[in-house]
Amino acid sequence: MTKVVLANTERLDLVSSLAQVNVLDSPSDLSATDETVSVLSDVSDHLSVLNDDKNEVYIPSTLLTENHITQENVHVYFDLENFPFYQRAKDIIEQEDKPKGVFRYRRMVTKDEKSSTLIGDLYVLSSLLGDAEDIKIKQTDQSTIPAHTIITVNFGGGTMAHIEYTVSDRERIELEWSGVKNIIEFDSDEMSPIQPIDRTKLPLLYTVDSILETAHQVDQELLEQLNNFTELVNGGGN
Repeated sequence: MTKVVLANTERLDLVSSLAQVNVLDSPSDLSATDETVSVLSDVSDHLSVLNDDKNEVYIPSTLLTENHITQENVHVYFDLENFPFYQRAKDIIEQEDKPKGVFRYRRMVTKDEKSSTLIGDLYVLSSLLGDAEDIKIKQTDQSTIPAHTIITVNFGGGTMAHIEYTVSDRERIELEWSGVKNIIEFDSDEMSPIQPIDRTKLPLLYTVDSILETAHQVDQELLEQLNNFTELVNGGGN
């Protein structure tokens, strides 16, 4: 099978990837090989690579539709799950059988980002902290920039999450975990080695290796969870 990854190439750390990666301009440039991972930009036109069942395709959650459930050669990945800082935080939080604490997550995205980024983040966080018992959502006018969405999630058992999602003119992620045994803090701005901070995306990069490792098989359960979060966010209520 030829591995094909659809991704935002500006978010890929190609230097640190162990896999042999070939960034292509078009699906027509694909050549059958088991040794190289082909990367195409994450635009909907490039989903045509799924038509060849010899391609094993990895797509971001922002491109996922219910039609993909019938295609066995597709896998979906979530960008939050691939960031090294999140993987490290996840390892620490999962040291407890049932995490207890408060998770604070703030994310700023540009207006080009889709709301499906937030949906994907909610899926990833619920996979880590457990099924939500109660979710409350408040939103400002989403047609006015900056647009804010504030989500409070009660996971039960002494675990809560406070999520702030802002559509603005830049990218930034802040993460805090106040647990029984550990306290974790991360701010992508503070990790930026270049000034001014809007000139580098280094803390918000991930590798092709990570995508291949964390990607999920698309099934009905995954789609139902994403649809539930979509309805909650679009409704802006409980």
